[in-house]
Amino acid sequence: MQFSIIIQARLGSQRLPGKILKNYKKYNLLDVLIKRLKRSKKVKNIIVATTKLKEDDKIKEYCKLNSILYHRGPKNNVLLRYYETAKKFKVKNIVRITSDCPFIDNKILDFMINLFNKKKIDYLSNTYPEPSTYPDGMDIEIFTFKALKLANKYSIKKSEKEHVTVYIRRSGRFKTYRTDLSKDKSKYRLTVDHPNDFVLFKKIINKFTSRIYTVRMNEIINFLERNPKFIKYQKKILRNEKLIYDLKRDKI
Repeated sequence: MQFSIIIQARLGSQRLPGKILKNYKKYNLLDVLIKRLKRSKKVKNIIVATTKLKEDDKIKEYCKLNSILYHRGPKNNVLLRYYETAKKFKVKNIVRITSDCPFIDNKILDFMINLFNKKKIDYLSNTYPEPSTYPDGMDIEIFTFKALKLANKYSIKKSEKEHVTVYIRRSGRFKTYRTDLSKDKSKYRLTVDHPNDFVLFKKIINKFTSRIYTVRMNEIINFLERNPKFIKYQKKILRNEKLIYDLKRDKI
């Protein structure tokens, strides 16, 4: 089966504007993420799905400079952006990654692709339905183009359009499955959304500079376990805060 990664990416972050191309030394989130994902043995293409906003011209320039496939679509209807991207590049099975998760482990990705094939399902996640056992920032979703097409056709709520897979996960129309770790690691946060997250990004870069594109998730977690002061700030941050807010708003 054919699998391609579609990374949703834009520069308009409220808490940390421009974060995905914000440089530390020679590294930025998007570059680290893509170079780690390129080590996957199961993926055909890596495609960046960004917006048509002027501010995201920088993402287009980055993609062109680095010979990365890209598509530009709506800002808020991320579901439509994914559908347009998958249709344009004839993607049969989509791996959804967000650009603020730079340390996605390609070994976990390859394991999940194998599992998706074995289970013969429409949707696989290591995150949803919550609670997840994986660290925040190790989020991977895999789904078929057919499921994406139906979600794009029938999604009505803002949460469904903005968060891409809500309809697939909640409609009851699809075969879904979640994979878990044997030991819960969900208290760790490897995503970058707050200024303190970027401080941690820099600490991880400094620690693993020579092999930042190959270091495994468990090695990063072991590093954090030995340095609990680095992640003390994370106790005050709610995981998937925006999604939770949007789901509650849609119910009202």
